[in-house]
Amino acid sequence: MPLRQRKLFGTFLLLVWMAVYTFICVQIAVTWLPDSHLARLIFYPLAGILWVFPVRPLMFWMRG
Repeated sequence: MPLRQRKLFGTFLLLVWMAVYTFICVQIAVTWLPDSHLARLIFYPLAGILWVFPVRPLMFWMRG
């Protein structure tokens, strides 16, 4: 697959992944997260970092 097509396909997959991941994180926060500032302080930064790990192989693949 040419590099331009890889980047286009990878960008599309990345956008879909981010939408799904955001939806899952919001559902977890609304349904399971206790109503505590400490829980939010831990959950949101952790959720903001964890999305990167499943995407790393896609980024390496997009790079060529």
